[in-house]
Amino acid sequence: MYRSIPHDPWLRIDRFPAPEEDLLAHVDAFVAGMRAEAPVVLGFPANLNFSYSHVAGLLDILVNNVGDPTSNDKSAVGAKHMELAVVEYMAELANADPVQTYGYLAGGGSEANQFGLDRGCTMLPEAAIYCSRAAHYSIRKSARLMRRELVVLDADEYGRMDIEQLHRVCRRDHGRGAVVLATVGTTMTGATDDVDAIAEAAAPAGEVYVHLDAALGGLIAPFTQERDRWGFANPAVGSVAVSMHKALGMPVPCAVALCRWDLAQAQIQGEYVNATDATLSCSRNGLASVLVWYALARKGTAGLARNAWRALDLAQYAADRFHEIGMNPLLNPLSVVVVFDRPSEWVCRRFHLATEGARAHIVTVGHVTTAMIDELCEVLAADAEARRFEVPGHHLV
Repeated sequence: MYRSIPHDPWLRIDRFPAPEEDLLAHVDAFVAGMRAEAPVVLGFPANLNFSYSHVAGLLDILVNNVGDPTSNDKSAVGAKHMELAVVEYMAELANADPVQTYGYLAGGGSEANQFGLDRGCTMLPEAAIYCSRAAHYSIRKSARLMRRELVVLDADEYGRMDIEQLHRVCRRDHGRGAVVLATVGTTMTGATDDVDAIAEAAAPAGEVYVHLDAALGGLIAPFTQERDRWGFANPAVGSVAVSMHKALGMPVPCAVALCRWDLAQAQIQGEYVNATDATLSCSRNGLASVLVWYALARKGTAGLARNAWRALDLAQYAADRFHEIGMNPLLNPLSVVVVFDRPSEWVCRRFHLATEGARAHIVTVGHVTTAMIDELCEVLAADAEARRFEVPGHHLV
């Protein structure tokens, strides 16, 4: 198998124990290196502005959530009470009645999305899954694992699903039903799909189930003019996924997976743990549940709103700065993703920019500042000037 990352011989795990001081030195160096990179991480949607060192005691205990958050398993070494508090709070943010909502903390957005799609495909066993080409790449993986037909639709120049094409293919698939993946904050352009239009366009196929991938936008939309219209506000939406390490900031990837209660199949899955389990993952990272609960409770709704407003304002600032230097920015409404012309590869690597074709983007999550954006713009302007005089086949650094 091709190894793209060089293997450090000092990291080799050998037959005999390594000296503790050497191990700690390697860990310290790793931490220092990651922290040094944070001021230039602009292109990926993970908020690096957090600190949980004051709750480091959590690293000395096992926190394993087994089965449903509402189920009392025999092991009793989990933090389900905290996980349930997170689920209830996020259900309210997503315009759902917490009493009528099932949920759990998944290992990441991809698992949370697969959970939602699985609920839809169970409800509609003959339906295909429909998504736009702007949807996260893991949707293709989920459809393959579920052995379910995937229909990939076009997206417009902003990254929104092509509603007319969805209507045409759903008329073709009349009677099968439709499981549709809609996105609140698409991967590359931060676009938000129109759920109301999607539900109407897909209706010719029969019953419609919409899963909402709100990995990034799930902690932005509730604090905008869309707060009463997003999430479960449309009855066609059966499930919602929101990543916690993106807008909130976590040391581990995790995501809240939510669905309408009647779609969950909670039953005893393993007698030896005596727990009902409608999750995909069974044993789950209880440490993440504690950290997410702590972060949400510490910020409260007011703190989350300030975070969202700051991110939106900073995205507009970035779009204005990119416009000033001629980088042709695109900023979708209610988005924290700013797209612009792709610079030289060395610039992309220096600032960890996400790229697709001729375009790149930054995401204005919590650790991003105006100073970081200004530094990027200085480099972009210099890079553009250098490329004007670049000889074909040569690269100026």
